[in-house]
Amino acid sequence: MNKKLISIIFLGICLLLVGCGKEVVDSKYTGKWKLESVGVGASDGADFKDTDESGKISVDLEIDTDGNVKELYIDDEVAMTNSYKIKQKDGDEYQYDGPVVSKKVYSYETESEKENVQKVLEMVKAKDNIKITKSEQKGNEYHLDTKEESDYVLSMELESENLILKKVDDKENIMVKETYKKN
Repeated sequence: MNKKLISIIFLGICLLLVGCGKEVVDSKYTGKWKLESVGVGASDGADFKDTDESGKISVDLEIDTDGNVKELYIDDEVAMTNSYKIKQKDGDEYQYDGPVVSKKVYSYETESEKENVQKVLEMVKAKDNIKITKSEQKGNEYHLDTKEESDYVLSMELESENLILKKVDDKENIMVKETYKKN
């Protein structure tokens, strides 16, 4: 009886160790990527338009096989770092595995830019799915840390060595399609 129990425990530990080594994200999608283009449309792909935002913003994306994702987003008004974990949903579809943790720094020089930052802060405070964890002003910068629950389903594919990342939210009826080049 004792030997059976020990065998079962040993087998359970071996199965656990085998499962721990499994990739969450296919290694072909891992690495560092640089944003090339962005498009937005309805979640079914209707009314899709390229936004031409990639010339105005800089986005670096890093994905590892454990499903850890980091995004560095920079434009004239904000520098933002998003960190989140994804888990496989089905094939090349993934979903968020916990909240998106964001650290944002808004900078402004004029009174109208400061008012725009205040409007953004009011919009963030009004959202039910976002929790503010830090909010402070430092000189001409406003630092905002948040945790956001998101309903996007992510799908990834490679096309001509570019990563095509689609974020679809059926509740909000929106799809964001981002194309990245290997960095």
